[in-house]
Amino acid sequence: MPTSTMVVQLKKGRDDRPTLICVRRDGSRTWRKLHPFFPVHDMTHYAVESVFGFTEAFFGLVASGWSLETFAERGSASRLPTEALWAENMVGLFDLERASGRLMRADEFTEALNAVLAQQGVPAFRPVSDDELAAVRALRSGLQTRWFELAPAATMDLDFPGAV
Repeated sequence: MPTSTMVVQLKKGRDDRPTLICVRRDGSRTWRKLHPFFPVHDMTHYAVESVFGFTEAFFGLVASGWSLETFAERGSASRLPTEALWAENMVGLFDLERASGRLMRADEFTEALNAVLAQQGVPAFRPVSDDELAAVRALRSGLQTRWFELAPAATMDLDFPGAV
């Protein structure tokens, strides 16, 4: 079981504006109000990073000290490690699946991922397995269900990395 490096909190706003709060192991925190699209997107990051064991992607970087505002700063994308770029593109593909309703097989997912990575000049990722895709989808689905059932002003806490 992974050791928790951070607690990820997603709070439903009374005003329909959710908040992402990240509390690091040392007690320091960073937070940001979100557009309503982002809680499920961030849950997808959580699932991808947990299933693939990424430590230098979005939540791993936050756990290591990056603030949420850092990601919005000009030029921050150029400082992202390869693992973060892999994760961001994977999350984009999972978001595309969610929007289209069409799930990709592992070979399709790997091909689509590596095509977009090549366009960005990022090293290819290893082949993704059907079991890994299923684990990400299942974890995200469970989190998404919890989120939609959450009462306004309530908070959902997730230990990062998640157990898979």
